[in-house]
Amino acid sequence: MIDGDGQWGLYAAHRARFTEALVDTGRGRSGRLCVLGAGPCNDIDLERLASVFSEIHLVDIAPKAMARAVARQPAEIRPRIFRHSPVDLSGLSARRLTKWKRFAPTAPEAATAAASSLQSIVAALPGPFDVVASACVLTQMAFDLRTGLGDGHPMLGTIRLALMASHVNLLIELMSPQGACLFVSDTASSTNYPLGELSPERDLRDVLTDVVKRGACYYAANPNIIASFLRRVGEPELLDPWLWTGALERTYLVYALRLWGPDA
Repeated sequence: MIDGDGQWGLYAAHRARFTEALVDTGRGRSGRLCVLGAGPCNDIDLERLASVFSEIHLVDIAPKAMARAVARQPAEIRPRIFRHSPVDLSGLSARRLTKWKRFAPTAPEAATAAASSLQSIVAALPGPFDVVASACVLTQMAFDLRTGLGDGHPMLGTIRLALMASHVNLLIELMSPQGACLFVSDTASSTNYPLGELSPERDLRDVLTDVVKRGACYYAANPNIIASFLRRVGEPELLDPWLWTGALERTYLVYALRLWGPDA
């Protein structure tokens, strides 16, 4: 998905659905929200969220974009918005990728590196939180991984799977037992599936199933794999998927999986 300032209007439809999912998840809790991959906050309406949550914690690798997003908010809610940046949610530094490009890690080495980065991030953030959300950041990290290692890297699939598992585990680790986590992701675009040709009556849950069946989804966003990781805590709930059209007139299919904490 497109990152950067100046994209507020393009994100309107996506922002409305994502924000409503967060509001619905946090309703009745009035607690602390953490958004992973917040970036310039084009995905979320901070003012709307501040009417529900007592604190909003934003986590991202880009401090300047996030600072500008907070500066745009009304003065009365800024003290309740906390920025945590730069935080590399992937744990895959350029130095590590350079090393792995030359010397491919074993599967246990990739898993150990992912687990180590997970614990570092958990320790750096003031959790647990009542609601934790992943803001379409996993696909971005997976694209960066592929770029860094190259499509022909023999361990690309293994490292990508470790990244996916680690990111979902991060959501779970940061979630209060009485709270919930929300994994939100773009899963396909109109460049690899005819999303722009769908009739208004088409059930987007069926479309999501077909996207996965045809292999047209981004691998890192495969809802079946993500759900399997979430099931170590409980059964995730699929919210109604949605479409939105961004730059270059590409249409994206977005889905959200919600998992309630064991004591929720």
